[in-house]
Amino acid sequence: MEWHITPIARKSYLTGEDFEKDDAVACALVKTEEGELERVDVLIKEANAVEMPGRVLCRWTQRFKPKPSDGKEEAEALKLTADNLFINLFEGEEEGSLTEENSELKHFLGLMLERRRVLRVKGRTRKYTRYVHRPSKREFLVPAVELDPKYFLENQEVLSFLVDGGDQPEGEEESAGAESSEEKAE
Repeated sequence: MEWHITPIARKSYLTGEDFEKDDAVACALVKTEEGELERVDVLIKEANAVEMPGRVLCRWTQRFKPKPSDGKEEAEALKLTADNLFINLFEGEEEGSLTEENSELKHFLGLMLERRRVLRVKGRTRKYTRYVHRPSKREFLVPAVELDPKYFLENQEVLSFLVDGGDQPEGEEESAGAESSEEKAE
């Protein structure tokens, strides 16, 4: 399943004030009651005052870099994939620095993208994994945290947009389970 999300806004979600070059912007990915993903961008000083239009899935900060308004931005709206989300979670952090914010989600996405061969492990310790993002050659330092089943159960709705199978009709899900039971019996 792929979700579409717009790039960073040019104005604050809360006040409508235009962002200036190098403004610190707090970004959030929100799932509305209708099940749609919405990106909320506000100045960092406004972050505590904004009322989110749904459940916050993740947050990050980044510097605003204005892009030329030649219409290409709208035509090339970014698809929110695990790859894009992973990179966005590190925006605003110094390359190679270790931060604990969203550590479980960063760790989960890192493992997911490592399996898809988008990330390559450069080094592992008890405290972190250093990944190299193959397409961009950037390095990311991801905290090594314990992902127990409780994390997945508590965040099932948050993670469902990242993995396939969350949007199967109920009948298909049951028949898939029946097939796997028959396969085990053989």
